[in-house]
Amino acid sequence: MKYTLTLSRWHKVAERINAALKEREANVKTAFTATTISPWNKNGVEEKAADIVRRAADDLALVEAGARAVAAIRAALALRNAELGISGKLAEVEGANRRAALYKAVIDGQRPDMVRPEVVRTLPPELVGETESWGLARRTALAVTLQTADRTLVESLRERLAREQQYATRLLDEIADFNREMLEIEVPSEVIGIAALAA
Repeated sequence: MKYTLTLSRWHKVAERINAALKEREANVKTAFTATTISPWNKNGVEEKAADIVRRAADDLALVEAGARAVAAIRAALALRNAELGISGKLAEVEGANRRAALYKAVIDGQRPDMVRPEVVRTLPPELVGETESWGLARRTALAVTLQTADRTLVESLRERLAREQQYATRLLDEIADFNREMLEIEVPSEVIGIAALAA
């Protein structure tokens, strides 16, 4: 049966089918590899085994049909996404987010206890270390963090951060709009139930 849904809805349908298939796959594996009985319970074993095999065969057929349906849905989505340029936009979003994360890390990493390089020579001697009577300086465990990013750079990074965040948001909005596009895909009748599609 053919269904016409939005791209985002097709993604959800594929997820639902996959979730349902995992349970059926587990049932098939258990039925064919881990079915156990008590040795004293011999009555009706053949009928029970035949029933287990029937249910497992049904689940196996559903898994096969469902896997083909998911593959068809994903292939159709991939083609439509390529036509719309969604993958390229997602790659641009990833790049913008990566740049923004770096800018934010540098901005957030600025601390009041950092010292500008030109001020290091004027630090009090007790911060640098104690001097022995014979002129050798004993080093203490204290370390001074240099502030190598000046105000101009930090302000520039703030502007770039805002620009990259706006750019990523705009692209994500475009992608969301594209995901409202309609797409018609054939879904096998045996999969409609686990896909939660109306018959």
